[in-house]
Amino acid sequence: MAYLNTPHSRSIGMGARIYDAWSTYRAERQHNALYRETTRQLGGLSKRQLEDIGVSRHDIEILARDHTGSR
Repeated sequence: MAYLNTPHSRSIGMGARIYDAWSTYRAERQHNALYRETTRQLGGLSKRQLEDIGVSRHDIEILARDHTGSR
């Protein structure tokens, strides 16, 4: 079994690591929820409405990813 022995892993306590992991998890969930909401709203627009704002249907996922900072 390998152990991680870096200054960072020794200086941060277990509680702080759990908190960091939980914060990361919540941030990812919020980003994913924003991405889904953005794609849902843009996907609900008609072709005409999308043309009016200069967006094609295949650009929706790219725009949502760029807007939300998702990977």
